[in-house]
Amino acid sequence: MELAHLNLDINKKCFVFACCIPVKGIQLGAIYDLQRDDIERVPNSLIDFIYNIHSKTIVNIIEEWKNDDIAQEYIEFLIEKEFIFFAYKDHFPNLSDDCFNDDVSKIEFATIIVSDDLIDKMQYISDRIDYLGVKRLHFHFSLNVDIKKIHNVLNSLEKSCVIDLSVSLPYQENFTASVLLKEQRLKSIYFYQSPYLKEDNYGRINLYYLKQDESNLFVPKSSIDTIAINHRAFLTAKKFNLGLYKTILVDHLGRIRLNAVDQKDYGLFLGSKEEIEESLSILSELWRLNRDKINPCKDCELRYACTASFIPEYIPEREGYFVNCNYNIHTNEWIH
Repeated sequence: MELAHLNLDINKKCFVFACCIPVKGIQLGAIYDLQRDDIERVPNSLIDFIYNIHSKTIVNIIEEWKNDDIAQEYIEFLIEKEFIFFAYKDHFPNLSDDCFNDDVSKIEFATIIVSDDLIDKMQYISDRIDYLGVKRLHFHFSLNVDIKKIHNVLNSLEKSCVIDLSVSLPYQENFTASVLLKEQRLKSIYFYQSPYLKEDNYGRINLYYLKQDESNLFVPKSSIDTIAINHRAFLTAKKFNLGLYKTILVDHLGRIRLNAVDQKDYGLFLGSKEEIEESLSILSELWRLNRDKINPCKDCELRYACTASFIPEYIPEREGYFVNCNYNIHTNEWIH
């Protein structure tokens, strides 16, 4: 067995690094590497194997699995990926939910569907953004938008608490981002209805050319791009719905939604502070529905990393919360 050739003290024990989290799904498992911000999808049998060998001595592992070729492959894989280490005692305490460092903001990420009416109220919107403590903000502009309007909208946030700005606007063949470069917080521009798919950059600004039209640009969808692997995301997902937590969409009428297809109205973004607090109270109930409480998410190996903003619906006949996700947990494939 591989362990026999490592020249290790056979009385040392095998331990899984605390930052490497095994997660089982109904069909596949996954190992969340929170140190490298990476994920490795693996057979569920490997997850079982990890739990079996954890804290056992090398001599015991060799004796128990010496005639098992699959166990040999698993050991080689875990060593190669640096998911396990060998020592006389575990030097790394398990991650605790108590170390969850919640952001003090009321809303972390907001998408605003810009309309002429909202543009006229940008100063009020900026004040509300500061009140909520929004850190990441996305502005969506519809067809025939004037570049100067975009600049004026972004300029209204000059003294706001926002640290990450992005915009989406219709594809323009001769578009130049130079007028927007003065906005240091602008990170990305998304061009929808583009004739081609492309990723580019203009100075420090990332440019994304998308073929989607405006109608489905913000429709919730799971994909490899909606998977977030990091320490904070994992701890958030253990307590809350990672796809909805402190996230809102403001439609063209200024109404608060959870996403672009949400039929519920959670109040006006520019309503009174008392009304906003009431809206946040309602939203927080949905945020607390983490994916361990939702079907089929609770059986998915990606449940602590998925940021797709599906809204769970309670179905009385089935006595549970459900979402219509495009990821098939039985075939482990995304349906596009």
